[in-house]
Amino acid sequence: MTNKERMLHMVLDNRKLQDEYKYDESDYEDLYSALNSDNVVVATVARIIKDLDGSDEESVQKKVYKTIVQYLNSNLIL
Repeated sequence: MTNKERMLHMVLDNRKLQDEYKYDESDYEDLYSALNSDNVVVATVARIIKDLDGSDEESVQKKVYKTIVQYLNSNLIL
């Protein structure tokens, strides 16, 4: 298991998130399966982890923020 997958599981293991957004953490063994999830919350968490890649650079964070906002806007009915 990679560090990114460990981080993914640390977030997805949250019982409140699981209850609120109706997913089972055990369905996502790797980052790839989470990225391709029909569950928008799971896919969003995976995208953040993948794209940030541990970077604390402001330019990288802004790029990830824009990507995530676009993804959420196109996949959630607001």
